[in-house]
Amino acid sequence: MPFYPDSILDEVRNSVNIVSVVSDYVPLRKRGRNHLARCPFHNEKTASFTVNEERQFFKCYGCGVGGDVFRFLMQIESLSFPEAVQFLAERQGITLPAADAAAPAVSAGNKKDMHNAMAEAAAAFQQALLSSAEGKPALEYLRSRGVTLETIEQFRLGYSPAGGNFLAALLQKKGFLVETLMDCGLCRQAEEGNRIYDYFRGRVMFPITDIQGRTVAFGARAMDDRPPKYLNSPETRLYNKSRNLFGLSYSKDGIRKRGRAVLVEGYMDCVIPFQHGVDNVVASCGTSLTPEQAELLGRYARDVVVSYDADPAGQNAAQKSLEIFLEGDFNVRVLSLPDAKDPDEYIRAAGVDEYREREKEAVPWLEFVLEKAIREQGGFDDPKKKALALNAVLPYLAKLPNEVERSEYVSRLAWRLKIEDGNLLAELRKAARDKKDRFQKETLTQPAAFRQVEKKLLQLILGNAELQDRILPLCSEDDFAGLAGEKIFSIILDEFRRGRRVSFEGLNRRLESGEDQSFVAQLAVERLPEEPSLEKAENWLNTLWLERLEARKKRIREEIAYAAELGDEDKLSRLYFEKKAMDNEWYRFNSGK
Repeated sequence: MPFYPDSILDEVRNSVNIVSVVSDYVPLRKRGRNHLARCPFHNEKTASFTVNEERQFFKCYGCGVGGDVFRFLMQIESLSFPEAVQFLAERQGITLPAADAAAPAVSAGNKKDMHNAMAEAAAAFQQALLSSAEGKPALEYLRSRGVTLETIEQFRLGYSPAGGNFLAALLQKKGFLVETLMDCGLCRQAEEGNRIYDYFRGRVMFPITDIQGRTVAFGARAMDDRPPKYLNSPETRLYNKSRNLFGLSYSKDGIRKRGRAVLVEGYMDCVIPFQHGVDNVVASCGTSLTPEQAELLGRYARDVVVSYDADPAGQNAAQKSLEIFLEGDFNVRVLSLPDAKDPDEYIRAAGVDEYREREKEAVPWLEFVLEKAIREQGGFDDPKKKALALNAVLPYLAKLPNEVERSEYVSRLAWRLKIEDGNLLAELRKAARDKKDRFQKETLTQPAAFRQVEKKLLQLILGNAELQDRILPLCSEDDFAGLAGEKIFSIILDEFRRGRRVSFEGLNRRLESGEDQSFVAQLAVERLPEEPSLEKAENWLNTLWLERLEARKKRIREEIAYAAELGDEDKLSRLYFEKKAMDNEWYRFNSGK
């Protein structure tokens, strides 16, 4: 039963358009008489959340939730009905009468007191930063980091005096109850006695706001070596750290306008870029990204650029965030800055224009994970390293909900790792289709099947030293990449470039693998069915070239489709140039020119 007369409820409800309220949380698009969006209350790929402006109701046809503007606020802000009424009345500047005295007391008043206490705390901390002698070192610290006075005021940055009773005494004088201050996480009670002391002492203060811009918590950086370096508010009825993103109340309009968000780690990594015009940046409050934070961000954009610190810890955190974004069906790219810089440092050193250019060049998530695996493995001279790299990527492929997309990524993955064996590719596609997160090393490290033309060419080259001077100058390592005999061809070319002709015996001494040695022995024992000739050698080499060219053409078509999907114009331009060069190579090859 409502605690306000129906006339009051109607006045509050009719004072606002439900579309404008919902738009604060979810990007709506007009379709006919309704507005559509992805539902903010459950994860979905296709928009089933509908807002009817004429009747002022919403309904999700996916999870079933629906109602009026009060019901929406109750769901999105976790409010009781009276709290939702008060929330909307405050937004619209409507003064509510006292609630029915006969009605049971509710927690709305206490929660309002908490909001007021947090606002007063933020104002007190900022006053201490800007006006007190004790706050001057903190102010100088912020200035040394490039923070302007305008930004300090906009983000309500502050300083908490070190004495331990600054805030508690001040807010109690203003009429706030000790219980309210403790509920907010601003103060604590000593274990012995009833002494109340400030939770934050001697720290630079970063207010954490909800989507409405109200201070709900603080992040605090120590001004000395006293651990921890960063201290966050405890969780309260106003603040759940897994459901808040630092800076979102400032950046939500920029995120909507640009259609993408830039996710960073720390407070300064958000404050400095925003100050320089990166108006779509948010931070994960110094913690690992949570599914709830991703869901919150997804209300405003599905494209995300992860711009974490470039050091190993930051790159590992970026990789962990990918799992959450992929499960949420985000289009995610990763921006790695040079010289292990974080966004704050990079923008102050290189400028925001250079940072924006880097943002445009952020790599797709698969490329980031694979390149990271390549760096950690140190190359792919050993098939076991390929297996380790694959197993670093497969868990992320398994997160993709779309089977077709997983299959397309396999092609790009195989191209990057130079995997061209048909049976192995089939196994890899099956692993991706079945959403497996591991690939059996034995499958990858087992000997690949030699093509018949490959065997014939090797027999001819090794058995006829005089043909090596005619054939090998036409070859490069790329011509044999991905073949079963890639290592053998590589040794032959290396010896030839050193001025030495290669025999069966000399090659066998250079091979470390027993399997490769056995294969060379087989080639030496078997008789070549055709008479050796330069023409035959060139024909077999041309066949391998054609197969290689076909594989490259197929891969570049897939890369073009992927770049077009991302809207990466620079990469498309480069790929089209490569495709044209490849088409010209194909034409010259087939025309004999």
